[in-house]
Amino acid sequence: MGVGPGDPELITLKGLKYLQVADVIVYDKLTPKELLIYAKPSSEVNYISDDENEIDILREYALKVNLVVRLKNGDPYVFGRGGKVCYELFKYGIECEVVPGVSSVNSVPAYAGIPLTYQGISDMITIVSGVTEGGRLFDFQRIPKSGTLVLLMAGKRIGEISKCLMNRRNPSEDVAIIERGTYYDQKVIVTKLKDLYNINVSSSPSMIVLGDVVKLRNFLWKLS
Repeated sequence: MGVGPGDPELITLKGLKYLQVADVIVYDKLTPKELLIYAKPSSEVNYISDDENEIDILREYALKVNLVVRLKNGDPYVFGRGGKVCYELFKYGIECEVVPGVSSVNSVPAYAGIPLTYQGISDMITIVSGVTEGGRLFDFQRIPKSGTLVLLMAGKRIGEISKCLMNRRNPSEDVAIIERGTYYDQKVIVTKLKDLYNINVSSSPSMIVLGDVVKLRNFLWKLS
């Protein structure tokens, strides 16, 4: 179940309903902890760490109770491993329902005053995971030379990624680095692509938005 990017008020009504009736709730470090207060008193609430086998844990609970809810930051089918988890559970004969969530892809830039599209400025969005399976960098030669680029999971390797981007995009393009988007302590840094390597990303999660739409923050920030 997707719970949104951080602001607990961004959970959907359907998500909230399931949260209130779940027998078991499984969450991780990216889950807004404020949402756990909606769990019913008899619900078993369990934290799962990065090094635990998520599928085995969910399978074990599913064989014991009627409703297990796995909370996922953002939307489970957008860089959330939701597809893989459901696929593996289906192989064990366990039924799954996906409750979509508000994705960080569009909501985090919106909270920072950056529209991903704007008539006459950008009519295309490219969404990329900076680091792919096995820790490899994305092949940035595949991205378009123009339009809005949304880059997730890139903060820890921002130096390498900035060099790759400059080989494909205009080094003078505006870029925004958004840390802990939609949270109360959200931080936004705006710079040029050529200076991106100098930025120290200190918080997680973080996102990079590249393109001319970043300039609109100067006019729209007070509205967001």
